[in-house]
Amino acid sequence: MRRFMAILLATAAALAWGGRPSEAQYAAQLYPYCSLSSSSGATNCYIRSREECGRDACIKNPWYIGQERASPYLEGRKSMEPHYVRP
Repeated sequence: MRRFMAILLATAAALAWGGRPSEAQYAAQLYPYCSLSSSSGATNCYIRSREECGRDACIKNPWYIGQERASPYLEGRKSMEPHYVRP
């Protein structure tokens, strides 16, 4: 019974903290390329050039917002604070 309660409590805690939106996702749209890891299949979209991909496969970032819109954020002229729309 103690084990069940511990699992129940851990699950409830994970759901309570897991329901918040990620704060890092928005920044990936500022970079033009994504690298695809050949070992794990993971995607990293914080790549500025194809050379940065190294040995991993490199693709164009489908969420990239373009050089003109990304520059103010990357140069520090605009805050990187996410702007969430409240329901």
